[in-house]
Amino acid sequence: MEQIGGIQIRFKHGVSSKNHANYPGFKQESRVLAKGTVLKEGAFPLPCDILWERDIPVKLRDGTTIYIDIFRRSGLAASVPAIISSGGFGKNGGVNRMILDKSPWRNGIPQQTVSSLEKFEALDPAYWCLHGYALIHPDIRGSWMSEGDSYINSTIDGKDGYDLVEWVAQQLWSNKNVTMAGNSYLAQTQWFVAAAKPPHLTCIAPWEGWNDLYNDTAQRGGIPNPEFQQGLLDNCLPGLGRTEDIAAMTYQYPLWNEYWEDRRARCDQIDIPMYVVASWTNALHTRGTFRGWIESPSNKKWLRVHDSHEWPDLYYGQNVEDLRKFFDHFMKGTSNGWEFTPRVRLSVLNPGHQNIINRPEVNFPLARQISHQLYLDGATCSMQTTPPKHKALVEFDSVQGQAQFSYTFPQMTELTGYFKLKLFVQAVGNDDLDIFVKFRKTDKNGIPLETRCIDASYLQDDPIGVKIQLEELRRRGDKKVDVYFSEGSTGRLRVSHRELDAMRSTPHQPHYTHLHPQPLKEGEVVPVEIEMWPHGMIWEAGEQIQLIIAGHNLRPEIAWLTPTVKTCNKGTMVIHTGPEFNSYLLVPLVPSES
Repeated sequence: MEQIGGIQIRFKHGVSSKNHANYPGFKQESRVLAKGTVLKEGAFPLPCDILWERDIPVKLRDGTTIYIDIFRRSGLAASVPAIISSGGFGKNGGVNRMILDKSPWRNGIPQQTVSSLEKFEALDPAYWCLHGYALIHPDIRGSWMSEGDSYINSTIDGKDGYDLVEWVAQQLWSNKNVTMAGNSYLAQTQWFVAAAKPPHLTCIAPWEGWNDLYNDTAQRGGIPNPEFQQGLLDNCLPGLGRTEDIAAMTYQYPLWNEYWEDRRARCDQIDIPMYVVASWTNALHTRGTFRGWIESPSNKKWLRVHDSHEWPDLYYGQNVEDLRKFFDHFMKGTSNGWEFTPRVRLSVLNPGHQNIINRPEVNFPLARQISHQLYLDGATCSMQTTPPKHKALVEFDSVQGQAQFSYTFPQMTELTGYFKLKLFVQAVGNDDLDIFVKFRKTDKNGIPLETRCIDASYLQDDPIGVKIQLEELRRRGDKKVDVYFSEGSTGRLRVSHRELDAMRSTPHQPHYTHLHPQPLKEGEVVPVEIEMWPHGMIWEAGEQIQLIIAGHNLRPEIAWLTPTVKTCNKGTMVIHTGPEFNSYLLVPLVPSES
């Protein structure tokens, strides 16, 4: 794919897979791994004999050949369903799993819980082969020894995935039912493949994955930030060809066009059964995962929102069993009661107290939510339930400064759903502003309360000692443990991108056109609606919600080595409140059952 419409795709030279330190070598063979084999020190022993077929060529519709590995239970005569985990991080390990192994406590995935046959962010063949599934691990187009150039998730994933699904369905061992599973990149791919509608794709399980490159990550709110995605392509998908230059495309095309449309999955075309998993705390996937769930017209879709992190959540025993119940029902026709599973299971965060786990709901967003405004008062730097009577403004340096507004809850309150911040802003010394916002929870004394997303002590010999070590790393500012913690929802907007798409916007979720830049004029005060990602949190009586507004990123970058967001800011940012300028935080209030 050299171009999309009239737009030429730019490429660069990436990391070569030849003699790569994390590549075990090209080896077309079939071998049986015996039951009880331990493939890595401390790993889970294989529970059955597994047939491992390596580097099988699959030719795609344009003549490109990719290479896949297939894992099946050895000696099983019956035909079996297949699960594809499609991504470029390496079907036999790769850079990402090496980083995971070197991360503190393997980011909550103890080595004894997996066999090491698993791809990064993919299901473990040890478990799934035992239970009668074939696992397909492709090295996607342009990665490792597969032919072609490497691309970020796009419609080319849909075409390639379509071809792979149909190839798998034609194998003699296949029962003709094919599905997909995995999180992050391996979930992102699923949105595009399912939208392409391969006939033998029976269902999908996208567990946390973005599906709109522009709005979810590379230009969220119109602010260019492609470095994480470029880093993935440059470093984590070594190959023999060229690498798509996401950074160059981002800075060359800041407005919406055919290129960005191609990288937005048509979730409204996905009508097969889905088991979607999301979380409130993910720095990359929250918006897209919920969009995929909401926009899909499937009448057989389930959503689970957890309180952990995408990586350990994928391997927790109760979740693996739950996913197998879903797959057994649709892939094997097993009558196991899956259809009685609540369509939505929500976890609601309560930092400092006990989270709610898997609360059954009929749908999401919640039909019973009440839209509630918390009005900003610049005179007191507070928020209140009624509009302030007097005008006020707050001004600060747009590069390093910030403003903070707080509200104290008089009683236990749950806010679950989509948030929006409406501001009246002015730029002094510039014709644009990059605005970053977040809310967080504090205790009665104003001390921030964080959500712990990963249980570092899980299956550790000294769980108390591990928790103490984690707190010490956090106190010292070790960026490697940022992923263990989260505060609340965030949002960002380049003010010149404030034009709204009236057809798609809702009271709680603004959608921007990103078509017609609107620079600010000297002295001009403009209203802006800032999309904040959905969240679910409880405040006890006396606890505060703190809203922070700044001209710089307010949360850690997606990966600890990723450079921080570059902004257009200079001069002063001014926030206006009061009559004529009713700035407010719109929150989704969930009524108490009592």
